[in-house]
Amino acid sequence: MISKKWLYHITHYRNLHSIFAHGGLLANSLAKTKNIPYINIAHASIQSHRLTTFVPLPPYGTLHDYVPFYFAPRSPMLYAINKGHVEGYTGGQDEVVYLLSRTDIIHSSGLKYVFTNGHAIMAMTDFYNDLKDLNQIDWHIMRSIYWRDTEDDPDRKRRRQAEFLVYGFVPIHLLVAVAVKSSEWESKVKQIVLQYGYKGSVVIRPDWYF
Repeated sequence: MISKKWLYHITHYRNLHSIFAHGGLLANSLAKTKNIPYINIAHASIQSHRLTTFVPLPPYGTLHDYVPFYFAPRSPMLYAINKGHVEGYTGGQDEVVYLLSRTDIIHSSGLKYVFTNGHAIMAMTDFYNDLKDLNQIDWHIMRSIYWRDTEDDPDRKRRRQAEFLVYGFVPIHLLVAVAVKSSEWESKVKQIVLQYGYKGSVVIRPDWYF
């Protein structure tokens, strides 16, 4: 049986127009090739590192050749956004939405993917491309509300940032839902996605935010 684990991609809600207009999520390298404008909610320094971090398994390339998903909401990245610690971005976490898929859906689609047991740019992180190795993910910390490093376990934050990386492109029909913080944002996001005939759900998940 193929493992079914939820996957969480975060983006600014204004990026939904270009995502849906282009039929799905494009890897950073493809988006740049097509000169697609987008609102960046990521650390510039980390993105520069991802550009030069090579994936050691097929289909290889760099991290920018993949669409990244987390294995849990309330990521350290979203925490940094909420605290205003992302240089150049001041919109806050309310304007961030989740695009959801699942490991079995991606696998059954035939798309190529790899995944990690921690933050993908860190040297101690391992890469995998067989869903049988999903047991290498720390699911206890994925279910935890708090993921800060402690004296007893100084590696919690890295493990919480494990990634599922899909090569190149994730089409819209593989994105089963969009999640938002409140009913106000549900209304705004529905106005956008329904323009493109989106068949998935728009759901309210305040507990996925800080």
